[in-house]
Amino acid sequence: MLLKIRIIIYNIWKAFNYGIFLIIAFINKIFRKNKTENSNKKIMILVDKICKGGAERAAINVGENLAKKYDVVIVLPQVKEEFKKIEQYNCGVKCVEIKGSNKIKVIKKIKQFKKENKITHCISFGTRVNFINVITRVNDKTIISIRNYLSIAEKDSRKKIKYKFASILCDYIVSVSKAVEQDQIKKYNINPNKICTIPNYCNKEEIINAISSYEIDEQDKHIFENGKVIINVGKLKFQKGQWHLIRAFKKVVEKNNDVKLIILGMGELEDYLKKLIIDLQLEKNVFILGHKNKNIYTYMSKSNIFVFPTLYEGMPNVILEAMACNLPIIASDCYGGNREIIAPNLKDSDVISNVTKCEYGVLLPKFDMKLYEANEELTKEEIMLANSINEMLQDNNLLVNYKEKSKERIKKYNKENYFQLWEEVLEKLQ
Repeated sequence: MLLKIRIIIYNIWKAFNYGIFLIIAFINKIFRKNKTENSNKKIMILVDKICKGGAERAAINVGENLAKKYDVVIVLPQVKEEFKKIEQYNCGVKCVEIKGSNKIKVIKKIKQFKKENKITHCISFGTRVNFINVITRVNDKTIISIRNYLSIAEKDSRKKIKYKFASILCDYIVSVSKAVEQDQIKKYNINPNKICTIPNYCNKEEIINAISSYEIDEQDKHIFENGKVIINVGKLKFQKGQWHLIRAFKKVVEKNNDVKLIILGMGELEDYLKKLIIDLQLEKNVFILGHKNKNIYTYMSKSNIFVFPTLYEGMPNVILEAMACNLPIIASDCYGGNREIIAPNLKDSDVISNVTKCEYGVLLPKFDMKLYEANEELTKEEIMLANSINEMLQDNNLLVNYKEKSKERIKKYNKENYFQLWEEVLEKLQ
């Protein structure tokens, strides 16, 4: 009982403090200085952690390249119960951890850091830090980055409220794909003049160097010895829809019994997916190999087809990385950025209802958002997935064509285009 009372008191105290921060943020937005000279830009990148996640990599990429021209610091908020060693991801920018015994203390410290360091622009990557960014405003221009298709991805009502405040209080929003941008405008009533899209870029040179530097783990080499290999890369979580691929693969194996499927990733659905493999008697064909670090691109380069049955995405880095590894792509036309990479000429109103051979890969209809067991019949989308894999396995001309298309497509997602767009955003917010 005493614990419940303490929790209630703490939540009231936290809500009160958030309210104060929000009021001050509204006032600062109205009365702050309106002009910042180019030469005096001091940019703060706010991100939860430094690791190989999509948002984290984007934060590092932006920070490192803006640091060539401006004074840049990456700040990582750390609450006591979340204290952990920060995994450095080849970060060439100064990183500062701001720690506190609770969230309010961390927020106060970040606000003080902005003031003391005369931060002129703060760019945040992630739902939690987007909210922190806007409520710690001093005289800085605040830019929030939206990395996912929020109307589908975000189920937590408290996070939705925080995002709503962040979208109102920020100066500008950068989405990761046009689909995400339109989702923001239509579902969250964002002013079209307040948002733009800057898609991810892919460091192909880094990927090529990694492929030449690292080998496949010794215990996995047998998988590549006979037959073709299908690969999927992603966290083992609901969003990624890997159970659809595993269930469809039973039908693939019936026609191509030496084909293998490897899934690289870890997550909360690991036990469910492994049980599905056993129940479908696919232990000799399907392998969940866990998280790979330095040699992930080697696994991709040794594979034959990349398959991505995801349910929703922002702008999937992994498709770009697969293209950089010269893999043909089969992917779902999910909520988000898949079709922008694979079928840039399709209109928003164009509906994918069958297997569709597009300019840069094969698109499948959206999968339903239901978990299935081994004994349940395949959905029509899973049958289409199996058929599309089988066709590409059997038609070498089709496979080679899409390998070449991947080589061509990845050229668009280069570093120069990416940072020119970020420069334009900063210039817009003088």
